[in-house]
Amino acid sequence: MSAQDVEDADDILFAHPPRVVTRWLCGCGEDYPCPDVRFARLVRAVHATDTGVDDSR
Repeated sequence: MSAQDVEDADDILFAHPPRVVTRWLCGCGEDYPCPDVRFARLVRAVHATDTGVDDSR
């Protein structure tokens, strides 16, 4: 291992710091919102528009 290898390793570690990533998961195990939730939200939005009631959640 050369001094250049160590310097390159330091540069790589500096350029690639860890980061925290938060993902929401649906009860079914897919990323939230899953296709079922998106569909349900669409149906609720259309229903609220048709009835004039804002019951979106």
